[in-house]
Amino acid sequence: MSVDPGVLLAILVMAAATTFSRVAGFFLMRLVPVTPRVRRVLDALPGAVLVALLAPSAVRGDMGMLAGLGAALVATKLTGNDFLAVVAGMGAAAAVRAFVL
Repeated sequence: MSVDPGVLLAILVMAAATTFSRVAGFFLMRLVPVTPRVRRVLDALPGAVLVALLAPSAVRGDMGMLAGLGAALVATKLTGNDFLAVVAGMGAAAAVRAFVL
């Protein structure tokens, strides 16, 4: 099996860009004073990212995504734990896709 040099170059460039953005974000956030307002923004990010990933598919009528979004919302409100919200969302989406669709 041969690898196209253009594809390999694209993968390496994307890996470098991803690594750079993560490292740069880490170093730039060291310069930002963590005020209560900044802390609230940082605490809200995981939920915002989850909704940004799931909402477009849910709006288009993907019942699995809609169930996952609902389960994640309920789990977040009940437990306040982002990890449990992700697990609940994934479980609900998988269950709907496996047994309903």
